[in-house]
Amino acid sequence: MESIIVKKTTTLPLIRLIIAFLASSHATKVEAISDCHKLTVNRPSYRVRSKHNFNRSKLIFSIATNNKMVEEKEITDPEKDQISNSEEDSDDNRESWDKKIDFFLSCVGYAVGFGNLWRFPYLCYDNGGGAFLIPYLLFLFICGIPMIAMEMSIGQCFRGGPTTAYKNICPMFEGIGYAQLMSTFLSGINYVVIFAWVLFFFIASFISPLPWTTCGNTWNTDSCFVRNGSETNMSGISPSQEFFNARVLGLTPSPAQFGHVRWELALLLLLAWTIIYLCVFKGIKWSGKVVYVTATFPYVVLIILFFRGVTLPGAGKGINFYLRVDVDKLRLAGTWARAGTQIFYSLGTAFGPMITFASYNKRSNNVLRDATCISLINCTTSFFAGFVVFSVIGYMSEQQGLPVSSVVSQGPGLVFMVYPAGLATLPGANFWSIIFFMMLITLGIDTEMGGIEAMTTGITDVWPKYLPYKELLTLVICVVTYLLGLACVTTGGFYIFTLINWYSAEIGLFMTALVEIIAVSYIYGGNRFARTIARCTKKSVWIHWKVCWYFLTPVMIFVVVLLSCIFYSPVVYGNNLPFPWWGEFLGWIMTGSILACIVIPGIYRFITMDGSYKERIVRLIFVPKTEEELEEEGLSADIDINFNGDEKEPTIIGQKQWYGIESTV
Repeated sequence: MESIIVKKTTTLPLIRLIIAFLASSHATKVEAISDCHKLTVNRPSYRVRSKHNFNRSKLIFSIATNNKMVEEKEITDPEKDQISNSEEDSDDNRESWDKKIDFFLSCVGYAVGFGNLWRFPYLCYDNGGGAFLIPYLLFLFICGIPMIAMEMSIGQCFRGGPTTAYKNICPMFEGIGYAQLMSTFLSGINYVVIFAWVLFFFIASFISPLPWTTCGNTWNTDSCFVRNGSETNMSGISPSQEFFNARVLGLTPSPAQFGHVRWELALLLLLAWTIIYLCVFKGIKWSGKVVYVTATFPYVVLIILFFRGVTLPGAGKGINFYLRVDVDKLRLAGTWARAGTQIFYSLGTAFGPMITFASYNKRSNNVLRDATCISLINCTTSFFAGFVVFSVIGYMSEQQGLPVSSVVSQGPGLVFMVYPAGLATLPGANFWSIIFFMMLITLGIDTEMGGIEAMTTGITDVWPKYLPYKELLTLVICVVTYLLGLACVTTGGFYIFTLINWYSAEIGLFMTALVEIIAVSYIYGGNRFARTIARCTKKSVWIHWKVCWYFLTPVMIFVVVLLSCIFYSPVVYGNNLPFPWWGEFLGWIMTGSILACIVIPGIYRFITMDGSYKERIVRLIFVPKTEEELEEEGLSADIDINFNGDEKEPTIIGQKQWYGIESTV
């Protein structure tokens, strides 16, 4: 009789399987003593050789005595390992795109949104015109494209959405995915409110004359004034501004007056969510076909509006104003901060949908090429949209006899006040307005479809039991977000909209991206990540990707975070009027909720995990190498356990520390 002592690891069922197998096959007595299992066996000596398939949680034991095989047995862990890197496993069980073009158009449709039309052109004009392209392109190539490539690679290689993919990178920071979905959720509240405004204007576009072109309506005030070139010295409020503020929003004078829900906007908000639900509830098999229309139609309209705009009198003046080069702006840190911020907003970095879309790809897809093409298409669209917008603004400047700087506006004002007013002066104004707002509708559908898909995938990845109820889950998310969005369609709702827009995707978003790039490059390892991509795609990863992931991208993101903190200012409304104290308080609650999502899952895992503090930290930070990685490095994934027949622990010969068993190379 001999006694063998094996460490007991209560949180790792595979070790218990080893002990159960030994006890049933070769042991006459099993005792639990302290943190170990003591096995009394009736063989003088034997050897267990275990081969572990890390992806399927399967163990194959070969029992040998005197170097002769006596038994081999396979045991499969009933609790499947969360980390799945098996191509066969993932490609068989996870839903995938019908065609490559479905994935590509979905990504382009998600990335190209309202911000491409109203945010980039104004930023370019306000930050040095053509000179703004220097920091913008710099951030694009060393921050934007590497981040999108990294996120899409994570989703594709590990075949998981944001909530599960980061477990394969660093379990301690799996909360990165939850933070991304929190940003998506908060931004989604606002985004569909804009969609409701667009529907309001779209319906109003069928009225002739267009209601935002005239004074004398019930919502107009005595200050309403239709400007033309012969009345350049007269002042007043344009009918388009009064239509948006008074007719559409019913805006109260200050945030202190919250007001009541505007039933028209509430119904349009419901219609907007209904459209989105019908486009996404069947999953990617359905939404992948919807984008054939919604992702391509905006380009058709932009091309039509471009050729119409550049033929208008004064268009050259507007385009010149858009592209004028003011090199002095490059000396301002704010210019660089806004360039970095725009890259994040425009590409949808650190929001989660890109990871989700890529997770439905085949692992062999050339993901780095796709990420580069999608990023370039998105940013080229932003630049092209500037010509569309400023050609009409130059025309308005010519018509009204005002400088371009007095006509241009930013944010929602550009799309809902300035540009519609310009289209209204063209022959066939109703037609131009209809196709313009139809374009905005398709932009809104694409982007929000990506957000909803990311949230539903994130939930079903964590709790697969809800996968059969994905349609119902999608409905619940839409209903909850709709109810929260009702706060933004009250008469004081525009102030709530401003708060969410200001705080939902600023510092929280940048911090999420910074933790993400550190986890990938310095904890999981940039070289290891590149090898993972190469192994999946069968394509070599160029050195410039690793240079960006290791050095350039983290530095640029840190600079953006730092500049955002330095140039932080409290949220304002109207003519730079500050919000009451509660406005900034609510804003920081939103930012704090995003940051909390990063750390809470890791803290929870640390508290609930067994073992010493050191053991817990090691397990949470370092992800064991897979069998594929070991074989790639020329090492065996086998673990040899030699039992000596005395009261000491077994001698273990292997390549790594595996599930609590310490081994030496």
